[in-house]
Amino acid sequence: MTQDAAIPVPQDAQAPPPRDYRIATPEGWERIILDPDVWDPVITRIVDKEFRGVDNAPHLKAQMRDMLKAQAAGAKANGGLELYLSLMRLANMPLPASLVVTFVPPRGDSVPPPLSDLAMQYAAAGQNVRMMDFPAGPALRRKWQEAPNPAEQAGNTRPVAHLDIQFQVPGSGAFLLLSFSTPMIELTEALDGLFESIASTLRWVR
Repeated sequence: MTQDAAIPVPQDAQAPPPRDYRIATPEGWERIILDPDVWDPVITRIVDKEFRGVDNAPHLKAQMRDMLKAQAAGAKANGGLELYLSLMRLANMPLPASLVVTFVPPRGDSVPPPLSDLAMQYAAAGQNVRMMDFPAGPALRRKWQEAPNPAEQAGNTRPVAHLDIQFQVPGSGAFLLLSFSTPMIELTEALDGLFESIASTLRWVR
């Protein structure tokens, strides 16, 4: 599964950045392009797949559609290009997880600090960070947890584990952020390996 949305090209970049990127996800992940003109049929297909064989749950299906639309709208508002959702199962149990790919544009004419400097700043603040090498280049890996917010997600009492992997877009002051998350706190170590393997598929398209 690969993405098709091109990376915005900064006009003032000294060297030409890649015109696009590609990323692959395992079987069982669904991709939503973060464009309200095209995401409705994709969301409907995902909901229908999840409720396959269940004919008496129109209210639950409508709730899931609304939740996914809100999730997609929130990701787009934060600069997201695309959203991937895990529909994978283990021993017939769902493995809920998501990936949002976000383009972080340059900040004017200023040259951004190296990711390694940002990693040191996070580490000094006590955060769980380290640098990693991937085929697409060095990346900053930051792991953190978010407390549940019942006001935003009614009935949710589970924390959410996050794993952010941030790359600098070559030849520009922009960044590409891969934001993974899952409520399966008990499986975060195993899922971290899966998330890192997805990040390792990132390729720049010239």
